Amino acid sequence: MFKSYEMMQTDIKHNVQGGEGSPKFRHLFTPEELGNRGELLAVITLEPGESVGVHPHTSNGEAYFILEGGATMTEDDETRILGVGDAEFCADGHTHSIRNHTGSVTRFLAVTVPNR
Repeated sequence: MFKSYEMMQTDIKHNVQGGEGSPKFRHLFTPEELGNRGELLAVITLEPGESVGVHPHTSNGEAYFILEGGATMTEDDETRILGVGDAEFCADGHTHSIRNHTGSVTRFLAVTVPNR
């Protein structure tokens, strides 16, 4: 399946998981287009100071891959600075958050997959 940029849905979500600002979600494919093998496949844009707040994963896992910019990531009680090409995976039973601590845009790929 091919999908042009113009066909992708973009949502602006406010205070995601208690975070700051209004991140933009560009959905590459919907769960239905993924055959329900994935719950989220999106590029998320964080402007400076924006964040996705701390949230748990209880029936799925989520991977973040930094495409542009940088971010402060927290997984459970560990915090790290991630840059382009870095990734994080939050497995079932864990928590994570992401914040754009830089002065420029941060974009990352978010993939949420259900437990099987």
